[in-house]
Amino acid sequence: MSLLWINGTLTDKDAARVSPFDHGFLYGDGVWEHLRVFGGRAFKALDHINQLVAAAEVLGIDVPLSPGELAAAIDATARANNRTDGYVRVIVSRGPGTIGPDPRKVVPQVMIVAEEYRPFPDELYGHGLHAVVFPVPLDTAHPANRVRTLGLPHAVLAKRHALANGCLEAISTNHAGHLVGATEGFLFLVKDGAVVVAGDQPRDVTGYAVAALAGERGLVVAEYTVTAADLDASEEAFIAGTACGVIGLVRVDGRDIGTGTEGPVTRAIRARYAAATRVPG
Repeated sequence: MSLLWINGTLTDKDAARVSPFDHGFLYGDGVWEHLRVFGGRAFKALDHINQLVAAAEVLGIDVPLSPGELAAAIDATARANNRTDGYVRVIVSRGPGTIGPDPRKVVPQVMIVAEEYRPFPDELYGHGLHAVVFPVPLDTAHPANRVRTLGLPHAVLAKRHALANGCLEAISTNHAGHLVGATEGFLFLVKDGAVVVAGDQPRDVTGYAVAALAGERGLVVAEYTVTAADLDASEEAFIAGTACGVIGLVRVDGRDIGTGTEGPVTRAIRARYAAATRVPG
């Protein structure tokens, strides 16, 4: 049994209902944020909650709970589902209204799900991912594309493109042709002893946390524009995200990255992330 927290009530997922007039369903008019629980404690909970609130502000949605109330609801949902370690997603919808897009007189709805999601098989950690570059550019100048809205067709199409090409991950580009992240998290390169964060990526709490951990390990961390040529010339590449953790990219568009195997920097950063998530974050 999986219990969902819906507007303050824990409900079995098979009994949960969303109105067909909910604007999150009709228009993708809502936002979400995800986080992980380690040892019964949500990692970087306040940072994730602040990002959720900031995303809601982009769409002009007032989150009906305070950060403290959201944190308590996240903990309650994880406990109700016996998730001392696992994945949690918080969804804020504009709420049910008329069938038109008019957002007035609509009461936001909050749903919290604590159900495991791991995008990649465990056996790929240590071996690395094969990926493709999705050829349709993401409009990173559009504010709604820089946050997690309930409508993410670009991510869905990118994932379908990857699967159709025998891969589990896709890398996105912007209209300038620069690489701006993967469907499951931040894109990092390792080049000349430095860890490079691809610029112009949508914000990601775990991605920034991993960048900070790399810096604490003594590595130089820089954020700048990344091209396909930079990726080809890199010694290592990896993705860091809430759902996937830290995992290497070893082959993109049929070309090996570095030696074509997961490198020592990626492994070291994954180990540091694993250690950091076992203490309050």
